[in-house]
Parts: sequence; structure tokens; C-alpha cells
Amino acid sequence: MMIIVISGTPGTGKTSVSNMIAELYNGKVLSLNEPEVFEEFNIHFDIKRDTYVVDTDKLLTHIITLIEEYKNDEPEYLIIEGHFSDIIPENYIDYAIILRCDPYMLRSRLENRGYKNDKILENVQAEILGNCANYFIQKNLKIPIYELNTSILTIESVVDIIITNIIKDENAENYLIGKIDWLEKLFQDNSLNDFFDDKIKP
Repeated sequence: MMIIVISGTPGTGKTSVSNMIAELYNGKVLSLNEPEVFEEFNIHFDIKRDTYVVDTDKLLTHIITLIEEYKNDEPEYLIIEGHFSDIIPENYIDYAIILRCDPYMLRSRLENRGYKNDKILENVQAEILGNCANYFIQKNLKIPIYELNTSILTIESVVDIIITNIIKDENAENYLIGKIDWLEKLFQDNSLNDFFDDKIKP
């Protein structure tokens, strides 16, 4: 059983991509974004940020137990998805993949989901700063970390890239982390003030 950990800012396509991999390639999905996860492991609800604060230690113990149980089912892939999936220990990660999205398109996607303005801004700023990618970089993994720009790709295309190009290693180097830099792009376009009160230099 190969374990694929998929992270990314809300709205980048993690859940849809994970479910399609599971459907097409004999996989199971372990979603860290399910409501029951927050209900069982939340410490409190942050009203200002409109999100649950999760007890990651208890959640991680639960996840590891589930991973061991899934091994008995012998799926080809176990996909663990969530914007804080960097909590997964390295020995339970075969592939680490970060989904990215153009800030303007991400803002539109989150608006369509009905997110509040403050939550949209927080998430888009996190995407611009590459928070999900940086969390994985800070883990100092021995395995490669990959990132995909999902802005104009279909879910099917993203799944194909993950399976064919990354897992089957056909031009996987094209997707190594470090090639996507929204901060630099916005800075060059003089567009940082669309998302930040004060312009910041990359």
C-alpha cells in the first residue's frame, strides 16, 4: 500500500483529486477535513477565524491507528488529504504532494463556496505565502516533495499527473517543489495590494 499525502490551501482541489484517485486506482481516502474529525478532536471553535482548532496529537494517534487498519484492506493507494496533513510522520508518507492555485482563481473558488470575506483573505494570503508547502519543507523529508498548479487543470488532469508523472516517475522532476511562486509573480505584476494592505517584498 502506497500512502499519498495531499496538502494544499482550501479550494485547490484536494478532496476531488483524492476521491478520483481512490475511485480509479483501487484506493482509500482518509480526509482530515471531514466534519466528524473536527467534532471529535476539536479543542474549540475560533469564531474570529471561522474554523475549528484541532488537538493534533490526539488526531495523529487516531490517524496512525486508521492507517494500520487500512493496511489489512490492502488498497493500492491510501490518500491522506487535508490542509494540515503535514502532521503525518515521514514514515507514513510515500508521496507528498501540494496542490496550488492562482490567488485570483482561488479567491473566486472560495467565494463560490460561500466563505466569509475574512476567511477568503486568510486562505488566499496563505496560498500566496506558500504556507502548506513551507510546512512540508520544514519537516526536512528525505523523500521528494511535489507541487502542482491546479488553476486551469481539470480534476482528471491532476489525477493523471499524480499517477503517471509522479508515481510512475515519468518526468516527476518537472513537479518538484519550488517552481510555483505567487508572491514573486504578484510583486512583478505590482498586484500585492490586491491581497495585502501593505505591499511586501518577496
